[in-house]
Amino acid sequence: MKTIFVIPGWQEKTSSRNYGWLIKFLKHKGFRVFGVPIKWKYRVVSDYVIDFKKFYREHRTGNDYFLGFSYGAVIAFMTAGEFKPKQLYLCSLSPDFREDRTAMKSWVRKLIGKRRFEDTRTRSARTIAQTLTMPTTIFYGAVEGRRFPQLKIRCEETAALAKRAKLIIVEDAPHKIDHPKYIEAIKKGVMIRCAILLLGIAPLPWYF
Repeated sequence: MKTIFVIPGWQEKTSSRNYGWLIKFLKHKGFRVFGVPIKWKYRVVSDYVIDFKKFYREHRTGNDYFLGFSYGAVIAFMTAGEFKPKQLYLCSLSPDFREDRTAMKSWVRKLIGKRRFEDTRTRSARTIAQTLTMPTTIFYGAVEGRRFPQLKIRCEETAALAKRAKLIIVEDAPHKIDHPKYIEAIKKGVMIRCAILLLGIAPLPWYF
């Protein structure tokens, strides 16, 4: 049975209302769904990754998929090279890497705190992207891309460097996984990728 690990955004839980549609949709499509619990408070991304690795090792099946939103996408992205899921879905990948440090505005540094800012030194988005070999779909909203230009850069650069990545820019969508346009895009993206993998259809170049 296909199993998907859903990693929520910072300070969120998959049991929250904004993820309800996603869990329901994935189950309807035949996935066994694990909402990944992350302890967010007073911790850094490296700690979140440790949380996920422990959870995944306890529940992995060998037919696994990863989907993360925002900081959840960072966690999925950082661990995909090691665990090699069948497919990887990165929704609004946060710019929280070594390459993003100089672009972080003062209010962002204040929001995330000194420890989390210093933790960004420990990971390179470009290096990680180049290790990805599984089919990867990267989403970001056009509205959030204008508001957070470094998020747009991070998503687009990751799509360009990963070997089998498709970039989907969601028109009119802000940084909200339950925005109607974002919901529509994720549903289409997940269904197309899964159909290609399941049926063994020769993919068009822009898919893989």
